[in-house]
Amino acid sequence: MPAELHEFVCNICSKKNRVPFDQLGREIRSCRRCGSTVRFRSIVHMLSLSLFGRSLAIGEFPRRKDIRGIGLSCAGPYARRLRRKLAYTNTFYHKRPRLDICRPDPAMSGTLDFIIASDVFEHIVPPVSRAFENCRRLLKAGGVMVFSVPYAYEGSTVEHFPELHDYRIEKLDGRQVLLNRTTDGREQRFENLSFHGGAGGTLEMRAFSRPDLIREFEQAGFEQPQFCDENDPGCGVMLDEEGALAMRVGTCSPINTAG
Repeated sequence: MPAELHEFVCNICSKKNRVPFDQLGREIRSCRRCGSTVRFRSIVHMLSLSLFGRSLAIGEFPRRKDIRGIGLSCAGPYARRLRRKLAYTNTFYHKRPRLDICRPDPAMSGTLDFIIASDVFEHIVPPVSRAFENCRRLLKAGGVMVFSVPYAYEGSTVEHFPELHDYRIEKLDGRQVLLNRTTDGREQRFENLSFHGGAGGTLEMRAFSRPDLIREFEQAGFEQPQFCDENDPGCGVMLDEEGALAMRVGTCSPINTAG
């Protein structure tokens, strides 16, 4: 029996798609043109709601070079298109244009209307709280952060390397291991490391929980996060058992689009 198909218009490239429902997973490339995933489309969906008060495809965004934002190693399909519409720069930890969110340039404080951080914060060395605080510091009053990480709906965030200090990753006996020296001089060895796709620092440092995410945002001075917890079938944002799509935090009133 043929699989049931779902029709949607990709909010990144505006391609009309008809795909089986089982291809609408968080990390499955389901747009036939740009290869976007549900996660990528949820980022654009939440950014559009934050900036313009409604869900638009990037091609429908007004050209607003007065709206300034950055991405933290954002995916190419939407990063390239956002640059045409907004004063947007996609930054990287490991190549130019470089930005270490744990040590941003103080001159950037209070200069941004938005920040996009999609599946980045699970890779940041502890303590991750400083990255949340720095994002809040970089945003203008009324700015917004569009954010995603994999997370559990209950429980507590699990730090894989809570005493990380002076560390390196080496290949020993054919396996990658993390060797760490703690602040008080103890030697630690960790095996069974989890790496996510992409260049740069992609070692999974932690597994977030939703309650602790909310706490991190509130302690950093953000408002209560607004989660993408409902389907938007028209643009192909469909929740599955993995869930954990984009959220937005900050003062989320739409920016004035007049002019």
